[in-house]
Amino acid sequence: MKKLTISLLILFAFVNSFAQSKSYQSKQFALISFNYQISKDLKPQFDQFQHLFPDTENKKADKVIGPAKDITWYLLKDKLEKETGMYILPINAQGNKFRYDAYNFPDIKINRALKKGTSRYYIKVDLTVSSNTSQKDTGRGTTGTNEDSVQNSENLCTPSITILLTLYNDKGILPIKRESGMAVATEGWEMSEEIFTGIANRDEYDPESTNTLLGLTNAAIRKLLNRL
Repeated sequence: MKKLTISLLILFAFVNSFAQSKSYQSKQFALISFNYQISKDLKPQFDQFQHLFPDTENKKADKVIGPAKDITWYLLKDKLEKETGMYILPINAQGNKFRYDAYNFPDIKINRALKKGTSRYYIKVDLTVSSNTSQKDTGRGTTGTNEDSVQNSENLCTPSITILLTLYNDKGILPIKRESGMAVATEGWEMSEEIFTGIANRDEYDPESTNTLLGLTNAAIRKLLNRL
């Protein structure tokens, strides 16, 4: 009886997962916002490596966040399309109907998107790079805590990445789906240029390792996809 129950639960999980993936099949989503944040206690450690990145054309753009945000978006977009069957429109597909941020990503609230946009479905992404043990600062205007952060030494940190995905349709401002995925570095990072492999250069990163920013991002994306 116990084996039968377990088998039924596994079957239900499989069917539910299949049904969820089919629900996004061939649906076109327009991005309305991609918010990429690095918490205040970690940002100074990342800023040590600004010299690895080119100057930005927009003075409001951050030299580290810009390339990381750009590459992360296309990584996430590719995974979502392959795993769920959804189609995500180019970020500039809505033209001057949408407002854009310093990184040329759409930056518009869902209520405005419903009035200005032409898509039937919309997607919003919030990504936060933060200290694994510091819950007081998520990069959303809260106060950082130098004493409680995870810096065990001047250049050592143990970060986590959380990705929150919110989906809407053109029927209203309430989300039709909201899920998140979080990954924590398996060991402390000794901050160095290697952390930015694949972002500051064209070197290949190990998608199975959480010892680089892209590797940790990839792990968070996998966690997110498992919940969609």
